[in-house]
Amino acid sequence: MRDALLRHIRYGLRSLRRSRGFAAVIIATLGLGIGAGTAMFSVVNGLLLESLPYPDADRLVTMW
Repeated sequence: MRDALLRHIRYGLRSLRRSRGFAAVIIATLGLGIGAGTAMFSVVNGLLLESLPYPDADRLVTMW
């Protein structure tokens, strides 16, 4: 089973080495997708999921 996995990985790397433009597009797409997902999680985590670092944070108000 492990030998078959290594053969598949080697075949995939050889295929990507032959078509470098396609590999570059795939790597760029993955990088942008992972970066966007991480950024969105950081924003949601900071704004919605984490509580404020103050005692009695639910009693804070905003005045305009």
